[in-house]
Amino acid sequence: MKRRSISKLASAIVIVFFGILLVRGDAFAQASPTPTATPTPSCSISELPDGSPPICNTGAEVPPSYLGVSGGNINSVTISKTGGAVCCSGTFGALVQDSSGNQYVLSTNHVLARNSTTGSAAAKAKELIVQPSLQDLGCWQDPSDTVAQLSKWVPLSFKAGIENQMDVAIAKVVSANQGPNGPSVQGVDTSGRILNIGTISTTPFPFNSLIDGLAVMKMGRTSCLTSGVIDAFDAMGQVVYSKTCNNASSGVAYFDHQILVLGQIPGSTNGSSCTFASPGDSGALVLTADFGCPQAIGVVFAGASGSGADSGGSIVAVNPIQTVLTKLNVSLVGQACTGAAYAQDADGSVRSADISDELRASIEHVRRVKELRGRTLLKISGVAAVGIGAGNDPNSAMLNVYLTQDTPEIRNRVLKQLKGEQVRFKQLGGSFSAL
Repeated sequence: MKRRSISKLASAIVIVFFGILLVRGDAFAQASPTPTATPTPSCSISELPDGSPPICNTGAEVPPSYLGVSGGNINSVTISKTGGAVCCSGTFGALVQDSSGNQYVLSTNHVLARNSTTGSAAAKAKELIVQPSLQDLGCWQDPSDTVAQLSKWVPLSFKAGIENQMDVAIAKVVSANQGPNGPSVQGVDTSGRILNIGTISTTPFPFNSLIDGLAVMKMGRTSCLTSGVIDAFDAMGQVVYSKTCNNASSGVAYFDHQILVLGQIPGSTNGSSCTFASPGDSGALVLTADFGCPQAIGVVFAGASGSGADSGGSIVAVNPIQTVLTKLNVSLVGQACTGAAYAQDADGSVRSADISDELRASIEHVRRVKELRGRTLLKISGVAAVGIGAGNDPNSAMLNVYLTQDTPEIRNRVLKQLKGEQVRFKQLGGSFSAL
């Protein structure tokens, strides 16, 4: 599965800071694509099923490109009056197709459509989508790197009280230049293979079958191949979107019915703290931890750093895949299969991912509590998100409340609203932000 890099002249001075690349000085030229370093600590999967190490060079690929690699909108760059530039990166998550067989790259709105809402500032259809992203080329805009054209996106709303259910977009795959002397070929692998993972199932993992501890994995531009577990589902919370990289809009967006993933090393015995996804991984596909037949769970779009004994590293927000596919009227490209799923607890023990009648009843009770009280809880300063998480035993669920500030006063205000309902508090190092 190893891919070759495309070499380009390096003449820009770059500084990488929190996933944003800055170019200083008057020179504004191409930089050499280089492997993206895996952060430490990360939830890295160090060995593939065949015993080989994962390939973490997610930069420039000779077309047709795998999925799970660097990509983005060619216009995702802001150039200052002095010639400096800021550009952003994302991940091509999956390959999807419509009923006519047309193929599209699936990623997030803020990666492919620049945070677009509606109106004159929004991105335009057919904007060029390039591989690799501008961040991996020193912000150099080269139309010959085009592999797709922006086709459709779900507008984001930053209005108070307006609910977002997804941050997604698709771009129609086009032909790409294989090299100076080579013919043009399809820009993205037509089988939809994801780097280090392979061909995925065309059948998504059912949203109603999600449970806490469900083992998952993802392949992304920045943190490569990582593992984690479902920490909460049907979650609601707020996400901060920045005004940078020529984004069409910015602000705080409210989301509901999301999935929250906790970084966790496979087989760990202490719920080890690690990073599941980092800036630049937005758009990556989260899958069941089954290399034989990985089933899609959702699309990475935001994250918050963990803090405190309960957090276990980064908490990553994920759009449920079935909601995404239905909204965009597309299906996954892959193989026809149904994989195996299992749940992993913080002590390293593995349990069945089956849901008992008792657990399902408990989940539905917590869901009603969340729907009734969730919006009110999010109005409490210091509360970032709420979702359905693990109860005190395998057959029960509980409301997870994620705090950016953990004080007795905030806890008491939350408990007062919940009127005796059980709750598990989890501390974050900061608010959720688009990755």
